[in-house]
Amino acid sequence: MDYELDNRIALVTGAGRGNGRAIANLLGENGATVIVNDIEQEPASETAEAVRNAGGQATVITADVSDEAEVQAMFEEAEDQFGAVDLLVNNAGIGEGDRFRNKPGMEVWKRNMEVNLYSAIHCCTHALDGMLGQGYGKIVNVTSIHTKNGIGMSPQYDVSKFGVLGLTKTLALELGRDGIRVNAVAPGWVETRMTEGFDPQTRDQITELNPLGRFADPTEIAHAVAFLCSPASDYINGHELRVDGGQQPIDNWKHRYEDSETETE
Repeated sequence: MDYELDNRIALVTGAGRGNGRAIANLLGENGATVIVNDIEQEPASETAEAVRNAGGQATVITADVSDEAEVQAMFEEAEDQFGAVDLLVNNAGIGEGDRFRNKPGMEVWKRNMEVNLYSAIHCCTHALDGMLGQGYGKIVNVTSIHTKNGIGMSPQYDVSKFGVLGLTKTLALELGRDGIRVNAVAPGWVETRMTEGFDPQTRDQITELNPLGRFADPTEIAHAVAFLCSPASDYINGHELRVDGGQQPIDNWKHRYEDSETETE
């Protein structure tokens, strides 16, 4: 499938593993020059090498995207090398949290907001001048299946991802006439490091309530992102594309914490 991304400069955050690596690989395969961001050098370099081995172009810029100063430096370096970033994929995130009734400290809330929401705000802020200057840009924010119903086990994560969805909607309204499209992809349960620690009962419950009967592969999330980065999505703006296999709400997570007072996700 050709997403027609030749000569586009794409920056993918959290691209060292999982969905981010799959997204970087697919954008590179379709002609984009990929700036691979991750907080860790080694996995980012592995992703960039995979992109290059597949015939694409990639470079690595490590940065903690929850830190605005590091994000600013990342975009300055990217623009020095390549000019304005055309395609921004805000994929970096964490899945930490604890039930509200356990009264987790504000540090847990702060960490989720910084990594999941503020990172997207920082990256949009520093991508914007270049996109406005050229009258073109595609921003894809990675939200979550949690924005459909919430889950009830990790309100810190849920709130941060609802925030990313709100950011997507409001920026789409503000920036559409400037030639910038802002959309989101909401993955369901994917075979990544975030889910590999799920106990068998949780995995069975998830797959039982999924019409496709399985978790997604990261490449399936990547195809949704690539579509929203492509010319085929030029009239799509402010949309959250759910890639969850039609997953139904999981109402009973009691088995995950019934014997624990401070279980975390």
